Amino acid sequence: MTGHPHDPLEDVVSELYNGPEPAGWRVEHNAKPLPSEEWPHPGAVTDAEDERLARLRRRVVEPVVDSMMSAQEVQALSLHWGVHGRGGDVWIRIDAPGDRYEDWLPSPWWTTDPSEVDPPTSEAEIAEHLADRLQDWIAESAFAWGQLRQPDYQLRED
Repeated sequence: MTGHPHDPLEDVVSELYNGPEPAGWRVEHNAKPLPSEEWPHPGAVTDAEDERLARLRRRVVEPVVDSMMSAQEVQALSLHWGVHGRGGDVWIRIDAPGDRYEDWLPSPWWTTDPSEVDPPTSEAEIAEHLADRLQDWIAESAFAWGQLRQPDYQLRED
C-alpha cells in the first residue's frame, strides 16, 4: 500500500468543520449591542440642528480644517453630540476621498468627573487638540499619505 498512514485526528477535524451543526447551537448577530457593550460614538444630533455645535464648528473647527485640507479633500464635515459617553461629548466627522476621520473632540460642555482630566478652558485648546490629531490622521490617510501638514489658522469671531 502506498501513501500516508491514516491519522485519526483528521476524522475529528473533518467532523468538526464539515459535520452537522450541534443541536442547540446557533449563531446570531445582533445589530444593537448590549448596554454593557455600548461604546461612545457620534449621535444623530449634528451642527445642522444644534446652535452650540454650529458655533463651535464656525469658530474653531472650520479654521483648523480649512488650514490643513483643501476644499476638494473635505467631502463632508459635521459635529455631533456624543452617545454613550459623558454628558457634553462632542464628536467630529470628516469624509475625505477614500477615508473618514471620526474622533472625540474636547468640549467645553463636558460633565466632568473630578478624577478625570479637566475640560478645555478655551477655544484655543480645542483647536490645538484638533490640529494635533488631524495632522496625524492626514499623514496616514489615503488622499495625503506621508504628508506632514502644518496647521496655520486663526480662530473666528461671530
